Amino acid sequence: MKQALVLIGTAVLLSGNLFADPIIVKERALELRNQNNVRQGIAQPAPPPPAAQLATTPAAQASPTPIQQSVAKLRASLTAIKADSLVTAEQKQQIGRDLMALAQGAHKPSAATAANLADGLVSAFATKPLPEKDCRRLLSDLAAVFNPAKIQPAQMQAIYADIQAIFQANGMVRREAVKLADQVKAVGVETQKTGG
Repeated sequence: MKQALVLIGTAVLLSGNLFADPIIVKERALELRNQNNVRQGIAQPAPPPPAAQLATTPAAQASPTPIQQSVAKLRASLTAIKADSLVTAEQKQQIGRDLMALAQGAHKPSAATAANLADGLVSAFATKPLPEKDCRRLLSDLAAVFNPAKIQPAQMQAIYADIQAIFQANGMVRREAVKLADQVKAVGVETQKTGG
């Protein structure tokens, strides 16, 4: 009799654990899907803002937009960081300035929020720089977060998930990738204050 009760109790506990939090299971499945998409080079779920895209007319291609110029400066600053290298305070400050210059809308993040994100990016790139295609994808995502005028909240969530997936697919520990995505979310909260 006692053995039957123990078996029933164990079965109830196991079934409770299996179905305890389907939301976490779903979130992890979405994270894995996003990481696989990054590895395979599948396009990000949310399109970049129109201002961040390359112009299609030859005259406009000759003169890059301010966002394109800012993205190019940020790319140069990030790719200058080599794996396992010592990053100077000046490099961190430059990346913070590059991030601030990326914001072209009425609502800009605070310098402290941008500096926090700069620290996270510097740490990630100093540990293991992103491959070129992933770096382009990250920069496109960041341009969208810093200039969210025409981006819906669901698209912003997809961008945050994409940034997390980019770094996890590059070998970053999940906890650190989530922390970096949260730093980007903090920027998004500030740039979207009253509709971007």
